[in-house]
Formats: sequence, structure tokens, C-alpha cells
Amino acid sequence: MKTSSKAKFVKDVATKAETVQVRKPFKVQEENRRRFIRLEIGAPMSLKKIKDRQAHFWPEGNPHLINGLILNISGGGVLVELDQAVTEGDLVAMQFTLQGVETLANVLGLVKRADAESGTYLAGIEFLNRSQLPDLMSRAEIELLGDNCANFNDRVRQVLSKYVTNDISADKA
Repeated sequence: MKTSSKAKFVKDVATKAETVQVRKPFKVQEENRRRFIRLEIGAPMSLKKIKDRQAHFWPEGNPHLINGLILNISGGGVLVELDQAVTEGDLVAMQFTLQGVETLANVLGLVKRADAESGTYLAGIEFLNRSQLPDLMSRAEIELLGDNCANFNDRVRQVLSKYVTNDISADKA
């Protein structure tokens, strides 16, 4: 598993009507099919399973901690390299620090992609908000989860918005 915690340059991105700019230390990764801009970073993270595909549920998170490295992050989710496998459909609670400054804890996510390759485990994890939980958990499970994991992706987007801006007038000049 990689151990770097530096941002790396990928490519500046311009859209038709506006220019998207990223503040230091992040760089933008261009992907036309994505809803969100992805930032390439190398930040350590950890996660605990909240609920797995077999319906095992841990309201405080499974005590077994899985460590990893965020490869890229967006307002919609993260791509992570993990030291252990997770399964598509697992609900997880993540903790990470962006660039050693912004710490985010109890960020709830849904594993949308899980790949194993040569002893490396990659997972694409979508950030969740409270309105998505009734599709994934029972009302009793949501109540047991409590407010510990509230406003998941809103907090991530708030932090990322400090680094990503839209300059609508840049292409109109």
C-alpha cells in the first residue's frame, strides 16, 4: 500500500461556461462522465463496517478497523486502497484527515466498487446523507445509529468547497 500524503498534479480543467479552479494544495482530475470534480490526494484513512451485505449491523461500527489510503476524493465519494477487503454493498463509517488539516470522522459511505489485485484492495465508496438511509437500513437501525453520523456528505462538501471554486466570468472575458 502506498504511504504518500502529498497531492499530485493531474490536469487543470475548464468547462464551457465557467472555469473550475482548485486552491492549493489540491489538483483536479478531469473526467467528463463524473458529477463531481475528483481531487487526487494521498491521505491516510480508516473505516469500520456499520452494516455488511449479510445484514450484520454494528451501530457503533464493527470494532475491527480497516486502514487505507485515499487515492482521490470528490463531493460524491472516495477511491481508497485498503489493507483488507470490503464488499460491494457494505455500509462503512470513515475517518480521514485532508492534507493534515481537516479531520472528518464518522463519514458514512456505501461501498459501490470493490476490487482485489495482487494483494491490493481498492474500493470506491459513495458518501451518503441521511435521506438515503431508509433505502439501506431499517428505521430501528437508523435510530440506533443516532446522530453520531449525521450530515455525512454535506460536511465533506463543505470542507472540499474551501479548495474548489467556480469562476463563471473567466471564459466570458
